[in-house]
Amino acid sequence: MPIGKVTDDGRTRRFWWCAILTVSTIYALIMVGGIVRASGAGMGCPDWPTCFGQWVPPTHESQLPSNYQEIYAERGYADTTFNVRKTWTEYLNRLLGVFTGFTILLTLLFSLPLRREDPGVVWLSFAGFILVGVQGWLGAQVVASNLKVGMITIHMLLAQVIVGIVIAAVIRSKRESYRLINLEGMPRQFYPLMLFAMGAGLLQLLMGTQVREAMDLIARSHEHDNRHLWIDSLPFVFSLHKYYTVPLVALNGWLAYTVLTHSNSAVLRRLCIALMVFILGAIAIGLSMARLHVPIFSQPMHLWLASVIFGTQLAILLILQHARETRSPVSIVAPDLSLTTANFK
Repeated sequence: MPIGKVTDDGRTRRFWWCAILTVSTIYALIMVGGIVRASGAGMGCPDWPTCFGQWVPPTHESQLPSNYQEIYAERGYADTTFNVRKTWTEYLNRLLGVFTGFTILLTLLFSLPLRREDPGVVWLSFAGFILVGVQGWLGAQVVASNLKVGMITIHMLLAQVIVGIVIAAVIRSKRESYRLINLEGMPRQFYPLMLFAMGAGLLQLLMGTQVREAMDLIARSHEHDNRHLWIDSLPFVFSLHKYYTVPLVALNGWLAYTVLTHSNSAVLRRLCIALMVFILGAIAIGLSMARLHVPIFSQPMHLWLASVIFGTQLAILLILQHARETRSPVSIVAPDLSLTTANFK
């Protein structure tokens, strides 16, 4: 490809929009999955891929066999009681998962016409497609394990990997357009600190999952009216998770300020502003858990914001990396020869 040519034909645009749809769908799935878990609807469908043995779940207990509780007790699911709200919440979660499968398949298909210009886009799309299949299998294992705590955490972390891969494919498909980004004056320590911030953010996310696992155990041992006691019953990791936020906010604030003051890219500016909004939103939701006694909406929203923060960080880093790789050395160092050539006329 000639230097300076930006690939922005119909093939790239189709892939880009489909991949963006996939990213949006995965983030929606993370949110819905958080709602399923926070509302206790994870076993609303005690079997998989069907729900109470039906492809479309029932809307009333009378539509089930009279001995359905005994049937599922024999399969290892004790105290299975039909709850229409929980059943349909889990069922809609599964439908969204199926839709995600279709969007990632279309993303892979739309990436194929780009294989000559950039095979990396195809490989990233293919990796995302395979991992979505693994995620579907893992979801079945979560149900089979009766919501085993460790399985749920792995399920969530794999979702972060998948969305990161698709974001990488999105950014890579437009990488030629990033060569015009001005990176002059960007501190050398920015890039290692950005990687450190992303790693630290993942550690924060992991501690958050441990807090959530502890809260799930507490919820099973307390009555609904005792939600105000949940925070006080959390282990030490909760305090670590809470105070660890302070240096993370300071580091990400410096990174965002550095990009805003050293880059001429409107895309990077919007991403940096969005990053800080998401971080402040996550802090506000975290504070609401203590002040409002862990309202149901707070847990899935907190998890969703943590996921979006990591995705935004990754997008910023990849854009900057592609900008460094695709900038033409000639365009940076070539002098103006107009006066020199004029002397020879």
